Amino acid sequence: MKTYEVTVERDGRWWMVAVPELDGLTQARRLDEVEQMAREYIAVTTDVPLSRVAVEVTGIAADGQDLLEAKVLVDGLRRRAKELEALVAELTREVASALTGASVPVRDVSSVLGISHQRVSQLVQAAAEASGARSAKAIRKSRQEFTHDLVIPLANGRAVRLVEVTTPNTTRPESKSAATRPAPHDGDHPTRKKTSPRVRSPKRPAATRRSAS
Repeated sequence: MKTYEVTVERDGRWWMVAVPELDGLTQARRLDEVEQMAREYIAVTTDVPLSRVAVEVTGIAADGQDLLEAKVLVDGLRRRAKELEALVAELTREVASALTGASVPVRDVSSVLGISHQRVSQLVQAAAEASGARSAKAIRKSRQEFTHDLVIPLANGRAVRLVEVTTPNTTRPESKSAATRPAPHDGDHPTRKKTSPRVRSPKRPAATRRSAS
C-alpha cells in the first residue's frame, strides 16, 4: 500500500484537496470527507484498487491560517489539561492528608483547598487507602514533568511557586547520655589559684663519729 501526501485549502464553500505527487486536485464539502475523496481520486488516476491507497493530510489552510498546526496545538493542550487535572487531584489529596495529619481542622483544610469539608474527608480516606510508596512515586514523577507548570505568574510580574506540605515529625530526639556529653573545658570552671609546689631541701648526711684514740 502506498501513502500519498495531500494538502487541503478552503475555497468558498469547498475544501480543495491537492495531491502534489500526481499534480492533481479534487474537492470535498467537509473535512471529514477529505480522506475518502482523495483516495478515490488517486485510485482512479493511478488505476489501482482503492484498498491499496492511503493518504496523509500534511496541511489544512483557511484564510491564510494553518489549521493543521492549530489542531495539533489544541490536541496537545487538551492532553496536557487532562494530565494537569490528574496532577491537581493527586496533589489536593496529598495536601489534604498532610494537613489533617498535622491536626489542622477539616473545615480549615476546606478553606485552604477551596473544596467542601465533605470532599476533604473523602480525599483523606482515599489517601489512607492508597499505597504511600506508589503515591509518593506519582508525586515525584508529576513534579519532575510539570515543574514549569507549578509556577503561577501574577499580574505584577512576580510569581508564586507551589511548595510541598509535609506532615511534621513527632518523634522526639533521644537525649544524650552523660557518657556522650562533651567534656567540660577549663574555661567552664572558675579559675583556681595556682600554688607553687613545695621544694624539699636535700637530706644532710649524718655526722661521722670520731673513734677514740
